[in-house]
Amino acid sequence: MSKSIRYSNGLRLVVETMPSVHTLAMGIWVGAGSNFETPVNNGIAHFVEHMIFKGTDKLSAFEIADAFESMGAAVNAFTGKESTCYYAKCIDEFGSKCFGLLSHIFFDSAFDPVEIDKERGVVVEEYNMIEDSPEDLCSDLLAKAMYDTHPLGKGIIGELSNIKEFDRKAIIDFAAEFYTSKNIVVALAGNISLDTADKWMREFFLPNVVKTTTATKTDKAYTSCARHLDRFKDFEQCNFALGYPTVSFVNKNFNTQAIVNTILGGGMSSRLFQEIREKRGLAYSIYSGGASYSANGSLNIICNTNPKSYTEAKSAALEVMDSVVNDGITEQEFVRAKTQIKSAFVFGQENCQSMMISAGKLMLAADKDFDIAHKIAEMEAVTLDDCNAFVGKYLSGDCICSAYVGKKES
Repeated sequence: MSKSIRYSNGLRLVVETMPSVHTLAMGIWVGAGSNFETPVNNGIAHFVEHMIFKGTDKLSAFEIADAFESMGAAVNAFTGKESTCYYAKCIDEFGSKCFGLLSHIFFDSAFDPVEIDKERGVVVEEYNMIEDSPEDLCSDLLAKAMYDTHPLGKGIIGELSNIKEFDRKAIIDFAAEFYTSKNIVVALAGNISLDTADKWMREFFLPNVVKTTTATKTDKAYTSCARHLDRFKDFEQCNFALGYPTVSFVNKNFNTQAIVNTILGGGMSSRLFQEIREKRGLAYSIYSGGASYSANGSLNIICNTNPKSYTEAKSAALEVMDSVVNDGITEQEFVRAKTQIKSAFVFGQENCQSMMISAGKLMLAADKDFDIAHKIAEMEAVTLDDCNAFVGKYLSGDCICSAYVGKKES
């Protein structure tokens, strides 16, 4: 079980001690993402993430990369709808030095206008890369179909027009609002104690963090209505997605959804994979997944297929969903799904980066310590009746949303 410290300024530290490993994963989690942006600055959280690595008053971008890699450390970051995470992984002998360097670039990035203009070109190319990725486009289009004008409907990378306008003031203003003590969680997992992590925090982090002076923006629940959106592009294959509004990340039925999702499209034995790929040969890629946030959530189906098979594949997916609703989940499916999920937890317990992500995400979203034993116990407490009730309530298709990306003639 992870252990945590909540400092007087609102900053939180969470540590998962894994004495049997010789590696250390560290992450700085910030409650900043596209869900807290406006149409005018959509994409700014992702742009800030890029700029953190582009130099400080002491180190150039190359010197930052060289310093991490000279320790054999891997460093990166990602931005989501509700959070941004800066993370590094190193062998434990370099733990303090690596944490100090990660803290330095987090607090002391120069946001040099010259580097901003250079990185703008990089982000534009990332935008173009997404434009050439039908699966990414389809996922973004489904979010827009489900959430319409709600912030969750916006893309993480932002609009091209916004990316071309971001300047140093916009970056500094956004960081000043969100990169503050109550909106930050530091998570560490590996061969480290809570006391050692606390010493690092007091040396590298606490003297530099800005105390929160204003209330952090909070998410609002949104009720989706049935909506379909198309994006016509001349791809060789097409992608379609189906979205069912379900539950938030902190909802009591979140564990039930995980089991249902595994049964529907979580592996090779799942209903969608077996029916659409194995039995009918309609698609190479077909899967389901939950997209859950602090106040909203959905269970989504994503399929990549030939445009000529689109209609049949979509109908087959809907037939699978109707069958689950009308006939229910079997005992065999239920037991198998629980075993799959339990195994995934145990596998993750041996990976310090996986544990860092689980501990950091839960602390940021729900202000709770991560406990695998407790999580498995919660999963075990879910019954077959719970799963069938969830299916009947959320997957009946009354508010289903959908998206299509591919050739128009399909």
